[in-house]
Amino acid sequence: MENLCSLQVAVKNNIDVFYFSSIIPMHILFVDDGEMDKRVFLATWKDISTQNEVQYVINDVQHNADTVSQKLRNSNIFTIAKRNVEGQDMLYQSLKLTNGIWVLAELKIQPGNPSFTLSLKARATEVYSGIQQAYDAILHN
Repeated sequence: MENLCSLQVAVKNNIDVFYFSSIIPMHILFVDDGEMDKRVFLATWKDISTQNEVQYVINDVQHNADTVSQKLRNSNIFTIAKRNVEGQDMLYQSLKLTNGIWVLAELKIQPGNPSFTLSLKARATEVYSGIQQAYDAILHN
């Protein structure tokens, strides 16, 4: 899992075989059937141990909750529910990788504050760094 986003390619033609590798952005591995049912999301969130939960801060984001939700949906990160808790917009999201790994997310957005808090939960914790980088890239694009 260390080189999860490393694509290794061999191209053979009549001259030789050429080998190269390239780092691909993780969000291209998010599939379009990653939208989880609300009840399944809640049950899965509760079922995954809190030891598997990590938090990241994404700084310098200049979008509101609705814009964020749409930008992420365009990259196959689906908002399952949205709540407002003590003035903060909470987006509960799901995504699925091409290899079937599900990742659940909670994104806290304080209106007027450009720093968002991203909480991730999954059974395969090795993907967290790549998921966080994907969120960062999408929200800053």
